Amino acid sequence: MTHATFFSPSPVMPISLAVRAGDFVTTATLGPHFFRVEDVTYDAEGRVIDDGSGKGQLDIEAQTRATLENIRAALDSAGCSLADVIDMTVWLSDPRDFAAFNRIYAGAFSPNRPTRTVLGTTFMFNCRIEMKALAYKPRPAG
Repeated sequence: MTHATFFSPSPVMPISLAVRAGDFVTTATLGPHFFRVEDVTYDAEGRVIDDGSGKGQLDIEAQTRATLENIRAALDSAGCSLADVIDMTVWLSDPRDFAAFNRIYAGAFSPNRPTRTVLGTTFMFNCRIEMKALAYKPRPAG
């Protein structure tokens, strides 16, 4: 069994933002901002009205950049970088955002591009995108 090391606890959730298991590092699913559960307000049907972050109305380009920065920071805490990413999973709330998201994403992963899955979903907070990364970076010998 591979020993796991947990990095960068979330400032607001009971999770680690990254976990190293052997030579692999995985991140939590991260969005463009953090929020506090107690600040979320819902409508009568349970849909999020506001998550209290003040950032939910940012356009997809800004949310993609912020999400990639959160992924980068989580990877950095485990001694990795975006260059070590081998697979990404991306969730978008609106499929019409794909082209704009893809332009920003392409700049973050050039020239080596990881495999990627893009899915549509409804989020539990006020954002347009979330991402999860899997990286491969062998541990230093010793």
